[in-house]
Amino acid sequence: MAGANSKAQLPANPTLKEINWYKKQINWGELPPFYHMVASSVSESEGVLHHGFDNAVKRIIDKRNWNIQLLGGFEDDHGLIHCDSKPRLGLHQSFTDRGFELWAFPYAKDIQIDTYVKDNRLMEFSVWDPHTMKNIIRINQLHKFIAFYFERGDIADKALILHAHKVVHKIIAFLTRELNIVKVDGVSIKDFYQLCEKDARACGDEVDLARLMLGDDIRKD
Repeated sequence: MAGANSKAQLPANPTLKEINWYKKQINWGELPPFYHMVASSVSESEGVLHHGFDNAVKRIIDKRNWNIQLLGGFEDDHGLIHCDSKPRLGLHQSFTDRGFELWAFPYAKDIQIDTYVKDNRLMEFSVWDPHTMKNIIRINQLHKFIAFYFERGDIADKALILHAHKVVHKIIAFLTRELNIVKVDGVSIKDFYQLCEKDARACGDEVDLARLMLGDDIRKD
C-alpha cells in the first residue's frame, strides 16, 4: 500500500479521473468506501450523455416518441423527423433521502404531468412513463457527503462535490439545447452546499464563543 503523498496536486478544473487519482494520493492509495460510492454515482450521471445504453435522456430526446402532429412535425423520405417546435419540459432539482435527483416533467397545455400517459392529443410525447423518463440522474447520498465534507472532508471531497455540480449543469445545458426547457427549479447542489457552509460557519462561531467564555482563547497583550 502506498503512503500518503503530500506533494500530490489537484489540477485546475480536474476531471473525475484526476480527482479520484488525487484522492488516492492523499489517502494511502485507496478510495474510502463513502467517497467511492458517490464518485461512482457521479460517473454514472456523467455517462448519460455519452454512453450508448438506454437511459431517461435518450428516451426523452428520441423524436420517434414525440407527438409530431402537435409539434408541427413530419417524417421525411429518409425516415428523419423534423419538428417546428420541441417538447416542453420542466426540470426540478431535489435532495431526497436517497441523494440528489434531477427530475423531468412534461406539459399538457400549461399543466405539468407526473403520471403515465399514452397517445394523448394534449401531450407532446407519444408516451410518457415516469418510471423510465422522470428521473434524469441520481447522485446517491450526496447530501450526506456534503455534510461529511464540512465535518472532516478534504480537498478531493470538495472537488468531487464541485464536479457533481458541473455534471448537472452540463446535463441541463444539453437538455436546453435539445428540448424546450420551460423552467428549472428546486434546490441545486450549489444551493445545498452553501446552506451547509452557512450552518458549519455558524456552528464554528458557537464553538469559538463557548471557548472564549471559558477563557480558552484569551490572549494576553
